[in-house]
Amino acid sequence: MRNHLFFFSTDAHASPFDINIALDAGFDVVIPYSSVKPEDAEALTHDIIFSRGPKGTKHSGIFVGGANVDMAERIAGTAARSIFEPFTVSIFSDPKGAYTTAAALVAKVKKAACGLSGKKAVIFGGTGPVGSVAAVLLAREGARAAIVTSRDAASGQAAAAEISRKHGVAIHGAAAGDPNARLELMRGADIAIATVKAGVQVVSKELLETLERPVIVADVNAVPPSGFGGLDPHDDGKQIAPNVTGIGALAIGVVKYKTQVELYKSMLKKKSRSGFEAAYELAQSLA
Repeated sequence: MRNHLFFFSTDAHASPFDINIALDAGFDVVIPYSSVKPEDAEALTHDIIFSRGPKGTKHSGIFVGGANVDMAERIAGTAARSIFEPFTVSIFSDPKGAYTTAAALVAKVKKAACGLSGKKAVIFGGTGPVGSVAAVLLAREGARAAIVTSRDAASGQAAAAEISRKHGVAIHGAAAGDPNARLELMRGADIAIATVKAGVQVVSKELLETLERPVIVADVNAVPPSGFGGLDPHDDGKQIAPNVTGIGALAIGVVKYKTQVELYKSMLKKKSRSGFEAAYELAQSLA
C-alpha cells in the first residue's frame, strides 16, 4: 500500500519545501489542500480515514502548514479530535516551518552555550512565529527570554504577555528601533537571536566588536546581509568578533531539515501527533 501524506495548508498554495521533504522522507504521494480552514478539517480527515480503512491508516498522515500559525493549530486540533480507533492517523503541524526552525535554533544555541538554565536571551523579531516558539523553548529550559520588537515597548510587552499566557511560561517584552538600542540589549545578554525579516541586519560587525562580555549570536535567515554583521550562514560556533560566537542560518538549517525528515519518517512508524515540543526533543539529538 502506498504512503499518502495529506497536506492541509492555510495558504493559497501549499509549500513546495514541505512537499519535497516529505517525499524525501519516504511518502510516495503528497496531496495538497490549500486555503484550508478549521471548519474544513473534520470532513477532510473523515474522508482520509474512511477511504483507506483501519489497515490503510498506518500508510496515511496529515501535515498541517501555512503562514497562519493560530489557524494551523486549530486545524491540527480539529483533525486530532476527528480520528478514533481503529481509524487513526499521524498528525504533524509545522506552520511556515516555524516549529522545526525554532527547535533547531534553540538546540544549536543550547549546545553552544553548554546549557540554557540561568542564561539571558534576547530575540530580535521575536513576535513572529519562529521567535515566539524559540522564546517558549528557552523559557522552558530555564532561560530568561525577552522578545524584542522594532515597534514600541507596549507592543513587545503585550506580545510577550500573550505568549506567556498561552504557554504557561514567563516571557519578557522589549523594543529597540535602531542598532544602538539593540546593542544595549545585547550588552546584558548571554544569547542574541535574530528572527527578523530576511535581509535585515540587526547589529553591524563594528558594533559587535564593542561588546565586552561573551555573547552567542544566531540568525535563522540566510538571505544577505546577515542579521549580525560578520556572521556567515555556514558558521557553526565560529568567533566573529572578540567576544562574539556565531551560529549561521545554514548551520541551523541542516538540523531543521533533519528534524523535519525524521518527524515525517516517524509518522510511518507509529501513530503520533507532533508539534514544536516533539521537534525540539528530536532536534537536540541532531544538533
